[in-house]
Amino acid sequence: MLEARFSSPTFLKRILESLKDLVTDANLLCTEDGMELQAMDAAHVCLISLTILADACTTYTCDKTRTLGLNIANFALILKCVDADDTLVLSVSEGDDALSISAETSSGTQTSAFSLTLMDIDADHLTIPDTAYDCSVQMPSAVFTRRVRDFQAFGDTCALSVVEGALTMAVRGDIGSATVTFKTGTIECSEPTSLCVALKYLVAIAKAQGLNENVTLFMTKGIPVHIVYDMGDRGSLGFHLAPKMEEA
Repeated sequence: MLEARFSSPTFLKRILESLKDLVTDANLLCTEDGMELQAMDAAHVCLISLTILADACTTYTCDKTRTLGLNIANFALILKCVDADDTLVLSVSEGDDALSISAETSSGTQTSAFSLTLMDIDADHLTIPDTAYDCSVQMPSAVFTRRVRDFQAFGDTCALSVVEGALTMAVRGDIGSATVTFKTGTIECSEPTSLCVALKYLVAIAKAQGLNENVTLFMTKGIPVHIVYDMGDRGSLGFHLAPKMEEA
């Protein structure tokens, strides 16, 4: 039996809003400690790693490890039917072929029930190696979100450069170019680093803004950028985004 009770659906809504633009189907591994999801986008450009710890729930019970195959867009669609102040409960019993989703209003006068058909998804669990990155940049997630959205008007590739205590984001396209340099936040860099990434992925990742007031980027030239929203005792959401071949 799995039962996860959340005081509000907003936490899950924010996660799914970011994932649904990158991943169609994914396995959710449920254990006694919480839930984990690992998935790669169809183009194999971005690897997503999600951990939802038991403490993210008001109550959490999982007496047997189980993998739930979910369609992310359909899950997000169901949660749109749930109000922000509703209590949300996810549950699956032994032998069930669907995830039960129920919501109760704060007044207790209305209860809604939904079910999401579970899928058999053949996906390997990838090992993410520990990496010592040359640079790390922690910045306000709202600022990160605004800039990557603004940049969409200029082009489809974003150059990221970290040097001398500053992060520079730049984009160039048919209408011109845009460059923003950040010297605030926490920036550590042992080696100047620059690389290019697809802007559309940054836009999708930035939709996770509400999970933490800060976002952290870890960078080393030539390997995927690691972008992390640390949710403390609730877990974490991380993205490993492969760089494009262009030189920054």
